[in-house]
Amino acid sequence: MHENLIELGYSEKKGMIEVTLPSGFTSQKFGRISDRLIADLINRLPRGCQACLSGESLIIRERLENVLRVDLDSMEIVEKG
Repeated sequence: MHENLIELGYSEKKGMIEVTLPSGFTSQKFGRISDRLIADLINRLPRGCQACLSGESLIIRERLENVLRVDLDSMEIVEKG
């Protein structure tokens, strides 16, 4: 698992932007990247214009440190993290 990656996601259907930070990511680290994250990277998601996006949810969460990735077809664990 990549421990130094941030995941950005957008759901038009749910009207939601989600930012998932690595486990242990501090608010101080987030403060250092937040300008670029919001001004540049989130704008690269396939979203509408700013006026169209008013009222959408922004969820920022930290990835949990103990994660099992499970293949839904076989129900086998494919990765532990």
